Amino acid sequence: MRSASAILARAGLALTLWLAAGAAFAQQVEVLWLGHAAFRFISPTGKVIVVDPFLKKNPRTPAKYKDLATLGKVDLILITHGHTDHTADLSELAALTGATIVANYELALGLGAVGLVDPAKTIAMNKGGTVTPLGPSIKIHMVHAEHSSSADLLTLKPDNSGPRYITGGAAVGYVIAFENGFRVYVSGDTDVFGDMALINRFFKPDLALVCIGGHYMMDPERAAYAVRELIKPKQVIPMHWGTLPLINRTPAEFRAALGDTPIKMLEMKPGDTLRF
Repeated sequence: MRSASAILARAGLALTLWLAAGAAFAQQVEVLWLGHAAFRFISPTGKVIVVDPFLKKNPRTPAKYKDLATLGKVDLILITHGHTDHTADLSELAALTGATIVANYELALGLGAVGLVDPAKTIAMNKGGTVTPLGPSIKIHMVHAEHSSSADLLTLKPDNSGPRYITGGAAVGYVIAFENGFRVYVSGDTDVFGDMALINRFFKPDLALVCIGGHYMMDPERAAYAVRELIKPKQVIPMHWGTLPLINRTPAEFRAALGDTPIKMLEMKPGDTLRF
């Protein structure tokens, strides 16, 4: 028969292991793909970041997330450029959650000027800048992207009586550095460009989210070159594919183009969640 002290010792060990497992889980970054280029991140301390909210009219967003309230609290929204498939739900999500918005200078000011966002809750910045709206332990670095940017007010604000389009400034990407040191590069829409090598040199991302759809951006072959030769993350998730007929390239093509490399490709479906 086991002694009371032995039973207590075993119980104490089990509790210690359970607490340690809980602490390890709490140190993870959660990544939810919402389809197209939209992602939600939950940081180790529970801060929530959404990138490029295009959900309600996104054919690849799971039905449950077409109700923006399902996302729960959102602390920060990052916008890579002004095209509707990256901003369609920005105004509603920001009003619903009270989230702070980060965007390039011209786009942030333009959206504020037409009443789509609250200028007091918007950070207008530019490539090369770093902001810490969630506190000093989470850094948001704005980096270059090779793409265009404009905002179509006919779709974003149907009651607008002015010009249909406003300038969206320059398209951008982001590197998010989380509290636990995990770094995510978000490419936004972009072609491959040589200075992607600087993203590796300055930030050494653990995870890269890269567009592969072609036509408007990198196709799988160019994206594979960018990842393998320039960005060199530890892991990569292909995004922005299959939503529209013109961006019909696939993760299988991207995987094949990556070839023999230590970089691990993670294939997600919209609605999937990964933790790092």
